[in-house]
Amino acid sequence: MAKLKLASTNKISLTDGTKHDLVNMKFDLSQFKLPQNYVILASQVTTKAEKKTTPLGEKIETGKLTVIFKAYDRTLVELAIANQLNEFGAAISIEVANLDSLPIFDKFEADEFIPITFENLSVLPKKAIIKSKINGSFQDNWQIAELKISATNFKING
Repeated sequence: MAKLKLASTNKISLTDGTKHDLVNMKFDLSQFKLPQNYVILASQVTTKAEKKTTPLGEKIETGKLTVIFKAYDRTLVELAIANQLNEFGAAISIEVANLDSLPIFDKFEADEFIPITFENLSVLPKKAIIKSKINGSFQDNWQIAELKISATNFKING
């Protein structure tokens, strides 16, 4: 198994008794085989409204959106289409947060691959909630479960 290294010049020790939020640590992109060019299908784009908790404990929407794109390697898709294949490999989930509006795909057909460019890609650990038995009862705990690919913005090239 290959080693994963953080893309940080400030090395920290995770065993020195101090607390570090691993979700804020970014990995060096050169360690991952990410495509250079991407395409998406409009039907595979999902959105969720960001929420915050008020001082009274209520969850309210902030007006910002997080968009999750299921992106494919453009080169692989072009090669598959040229050879009349219908398998394009596994999609990569790329998350873009803090958006004010949804992407508009009106000028594209339903089954058309849409060329897209992502800005400032980063790979981060992703927290997941798990149930653990503590003192005879189940409680929610956070665990670093997988890696998340995020971007600051996107541009549709079409």
